[in-house]
Formats: sequence, structure tokens, C-alpha cells
Amino acid sequence: MDLHYTPYANATRVDQWHLYKRMRDEAPAYYIEEYNAWALSRFDDVWQASMDKQSFTAARGTSLDALFSPNTGQPSIFLFKDPPEHAASRNLIARPYRRDSVENLEPKIRNLTRQLLLPGFRSGTLDVYALASRVALLTIADLIGLEPEAATHIRTLIDKFYQREPGIKGTTPAGYRAFDEVRAFILELIAAARGKALDRSTHIGTWLDIDATGKPMTDDELFFSIFAMIVTGSDTVPLTTAAAVYYLFQNPQQLAAALADRSLIPQAFEEAARFDQPTNILGRVVRQDVVLQGKTLRAGQVVLFLFASAGRDEREFDDADQFVIDRRPRRSLSFGTGIHFCLGQHLARLEGRIVLEELLAAVPDFHVEEKAVTRVQGEFLQGFNRVPLEFTPVTCG
Repeated sequence: MDLHYTPYANATRVDQWHLYKRMRDEAPAYYIEEYNAWALSRFDDVWQASMDKQSFTAARGTSLDALFSPNTGQPSIFLFKDPPEHAASRNLIARPYRRDSVENLEPKIRNLTRQLLLPGFRSGTLDVYALASRVALLTIADLIGLEPEAATHIRTLIDKFYQREPGIKGTTPAGYRAFDEVRAFILELIAAARGKALDRSTHIGTWLDIDATGKPMTDDELFFSIFAMIVTGSDTVPLTTAAAVYYLFQNPQQLAAALADRSLIPQAFEEAARFDQPTNILGRVVRQDVVLQGKTLRAGQVVLFLFASAGRDEREFDDADQFVIDRRPRRSLSFGTGIHFCLGQHLARLEGRIVLEELLAAVPDFHVEEKAVTRVQGEFLQGFNRVPLEFTPVTCG
């Protein structure tokens, strides 16, 4: 059968691991004629392209919706900037995400996790994704400067925005309506915030005060900044944590090893991020002609980084299709690399570790209701968005 790939096809998502393997073996730089774009599926190619700020630009965006849109103008936020503007803009809010700053959040996040676990412990049922999603959302909301209710409403609308339907390329009509609604809601929050004393310890306080150029950010820039931080701050952790629990259950020996040696729990989270990478695809635009895998990528063309495929590349990982929690890879793309590596990677790892530690400590003997497990399958995000557990109810003192 001829190799055919397009990021929007439902068949692509249903059989993605087999298709990605064929692409790595047969066409590691695959040309998508319909979009005049290239797809990179091997680990090293994605790694090197991510590091190459001379040949590739993020100024037109990184999501497929942005990259394939006829409107090439993107909001002036750090996600869509190149050096030197990128670092100056990103550094405005970078300090809370440094490793030493994140470590100070552990008591607060652990206490939050324990509170959220209590209803499930008493009933003997809980959904891992929902638990981790709540932990991540409330944590990022606090950093941004949003009330929990507001963050929850925004997250609900974002979920609708990213919901995909067979036969529709990218965002659905309902998704566009959800985007319009969340935009209006966030703009109302911004208007209200402008009339209050600024809490400069929050992102909103920082952004309203001054931007990297010394000027206050516009409403449009503020909207996209808040939207992007909610997405990046509450997507990766729940998808990865849910995957970690699911694959531990599927691999009893791995689960037993993690229960016997709790130092392996962070590795279980890390391995889940590699094995079932939630960030399926991001991209860039080619800035200057560059040759990869014998193919010439021309200036102006879109190039897709297939992160989920890169995580399963046999050229980088031994037994790449096996879930192995004591794996110690020399390189990782789970949180990206280069100047656009994930700002919140230390926070994500902390949140994932805490949720897994607290869950496995209290309910080491659990059962995954496999018939009720569901996955989100999209060109941007993919992975388990429901992993319900059953266990003997826990009495907490």
C-alpha cells in the first residue's frame, strides 16, 4: 500500500503508530502536496530542526490552524517570536517556572492533590485524567492570576475548541463558537483587571504593567497570552499522568517495580511522555532553504514536527515500542528543545510526580475500567482523556 499522510485525516489518527513507523522508515521528510508542507517523523530531525533558529521561524505560529491559515498575522506573544524578542518576552514571566521556584510549590500542590483525591478515595472510584487536570488547572490559574471558577470556564471552552470530528479538518464550527466565547470572556476579565490595583506576582499583573519593550500589552496580546498559558499549563500533565497510570496497569511488572521503588515514579511520568507524547504535532515555517533527508525544504513552506512519532523512533530509543519506566534516555523531546522548549516543564514534572505518588501510595491495588477509557485524537493533542479507576475505598484520617 502506498504511503499517504495528512495531519487532518481520521485514518491518520486511528492507525498513527503504524503510520508513523512507516514514515520514519520510508519517508522521514514527507512532502504533503495538499498543503505544500513537510512532515518530519524521526527524532534527530525534529531535534535538529527545533534547534535551528536560522532556518525555521515560529513567527507565523506553531499550531496547524495558524500555519495553514491564509491570515499570517500572529499575536505578539513569546510563543510566536524569534530571537532576540522571544527571550525578552518570555523572561517576563519565566522566574516562577525555574526549577528552584517550582520546588517551593511542592507543599501547596501536594496539599491540593490530597484534597482533590478525598472524594474518590471515599467512593472507590476516580478518573486519573480529571484529577490531574484539576491539579494542573488550579495551579496554572494561580500563577496567571485567575480565580478558579474563571479558569474552569475557560478550560471548558478550550476543550470544546479542540474537540475534533471525522470529516472536518481542524477546528469544528462548534469549536469556532467556543473560541469566540472564550475570547469575549477573557476580554471581560482583562477589562475588569485594568481598573484594579495590579498584583505583579501574577502573569496578568506583569503583562498589564509592562511588556518586553517597555509598553503595556494590548487586549489582543493579553487574550492570546492567557489562552496559551491555560492550554500549555493544563494539557500535558493530565494526558501524561493518565497515560502513566494506564500503561502501569497494562504492565504489572512495571507497576510492581514503581511500588517497590518510589524513585521510579518520576520515570514512569517521563516514560509516558515519551511513549505516548500528548503534543502530537507542532510546526514552523522554513525561513531559508535547508536540506533534510535529501529533500530541499524551501523558504516559505510549512514544516511539521511529529513529536509523537519522534518519541517512538527506534534510532533514538532501544525497544522504542515498549513502556520501560527505568529508561534513561540521553535526549528527550517530551517538552521540546531549543529556544521554544516548554517553559513549564519543571512544573509539569512536579505535578505529574505528586499526583502519581499520592495516588499509588493510597491505592496501589487498582483496576482500570478499560471499556470506559477514552482518547482524544487531534492534530495538536492526543492521548487518554479518561482513565477511570476502581479500588477498595480508602479511609483517610
